[in-house]
Amino acid sequence: MKFFNKNFFIGLVTGLILMILIIIVGGYILSRSFTSRTGGKLASMLPPPPFPTHTTIDYHWRVRGLDGKEFDVVQTKGKVIFLNFWATWCPPCVDEMPSIQRLYDKLKSEEILFMCVSEEGRTIISEFIKEKEFTFPVYSVIGEKPRVFRTRGIPATFIISRDGQIVFKHVGAAKWDHKTSIDFIKGLM
Repeated sequence: MKFFNKNFFIGLVTGLILMILIIIVGGYILSRSFTSRTGGKLASMLPPPPFPTHTTIDYHWRVRGLDGKEFDVVQTKGKVIFLNFWATWCPPCVDEMPSIQRLYDKLKSEEILFMCVSEEGRTIISEFIKEKEFTFPVYSVIGEKPRVFRTRGIPATFIISRDGQIVFKHVGAAKWDHKTSIDFIKGLM
C-alpha cells in the first residue's frame, strides 16, 4: 500500500480548501460583529474607564470653538475639566461620543467644563457635530497641543482637577456615562 496515493492528495486538497473557507467565513463573521460601522455594536461592549493617575497640566494653549471664537485654556484654571481628543475619521472616537453626550447631559449643570478637541478643520468638525446632533462643547486646536496631552492614539481623555492635576488619563474608547465615571467626576467637584 502506497502512502502518497491519489486518495491522500484528494483528502489533503479538500482539507486545505475547507480550512481556508473556515478562516474566511470566521474572519468575516468576527469583523462584522466588531466593526463600529454596523450599528455601533462595539459601543455597547465598551468598558467603563479605570481610575486614577496624577500629572500637572499645561494651561498655555488655545482652541477655537465651532463659532470661530478663540478660547485660551488658561481660563479653565480652578475648574474640573473633562478633556477629550478625538477625530471624525476615528471609529472608536465616534463610538464613545454618545456616552460623552449622555455624561454632558447629566453633568452640564454641575461645575465641570467639557472640552472635546479635534485637530481637524472647523468645517469638518461642524458638519459632523451637526449631523450627529451633539451639544457638548467642541473645539479645534490652534497650533499644537501641550506635550502632557500627547498620546499614541485617540480617543484620548483627560480628567483634570480644580488644582490643575490630571487625575485620570485614558487612551481608547470608553463608556463615559457609566456610574463609576459620574461618581469619580462628581467627587472632584
